[in-house]
Amino acid sequence: MSQAFSLYGDLSVTEKIDLYAGIYGLRRGEAKTRRRWVLNMAGLEGHEADRAASLPMGLKQRLALGCALVHRPRVLFLDEPTSGVDPVGRRRFWDLLFRLSREEGVAVLVTTHYMSEAEHCDRLALMYAGRIVADATPAEMKRQLEVDVGVLLELEVSAPTRAIQWLRAAGFGDAALYGRRVHVLSRNTGPDLARLPMLLGASGVQVACIQQRPLSMEDVFVVRVSALEALEAQKRQGAVA
Repeated sequence: MSQAFSLYGDLSVTEKIDLYAGIYGLRRGEAKTRRRWVLNMAGLEGHEADRAASLPMGLKQRLALGCALVHRPRVLFLDEPTSGVDPVGRRRFWDLLFRLSREEGVAVLVTTHYMSEAEHCDRLALMYAGRIVADATPAEMKRQLEVDVGVLLELEVSAPTRAIQWLRAAGFGDAALYGRRVHVLSRNTGPDLARLPMLLGASGVQVACIQQRPLSMEDVFVVRVSALEALEAQKRQGAVA
């Protein structure tokens, strides 16, 4: 799929679709049928005469997607397709990808820096420094992270910054802010659920709520990449020494 900047902004929506149909060698009758399919699939009906340059970013991306699909490919490559698209536009774009995958049988390979989008993929490959460092389904990655570093506990506290300082001093080095709450990883869930409120209470931090939360792909990515960055730093220090 081409990026938005290569959409030839002076062409109308239908002219753009017809151009790609011609590039891919579709005959006139088939091109007309596929044009109707693209307009319906991408929600572009009513925009047929609009110049591509005048479309909102979300519609531009859907037009680019439709042009890439006009010749019925079996594999679709997307490079950060929702970058710069608003949340509603991103949701609609991913709804299209699901439909293509599940109903049209198109294999979709997509790169994204939105971990919330990665959650929806059937299989993921996490990359760090140009190499793949994990390759599994989202569920498998989360299960493996729980095995390696523990389950996620979320704390609602009176003083989040002070709580993080005390937790790290107590051995929870991965304690981090998550909005107004604090997240820590625990290998001993039951004991920690009882111990952490007492530990923080002794330091003057009141714990209003503590509960176990499911891991997200953002948690997986941050923990894995942070560990790799720490390993690389150790190697550099060893090389200098």
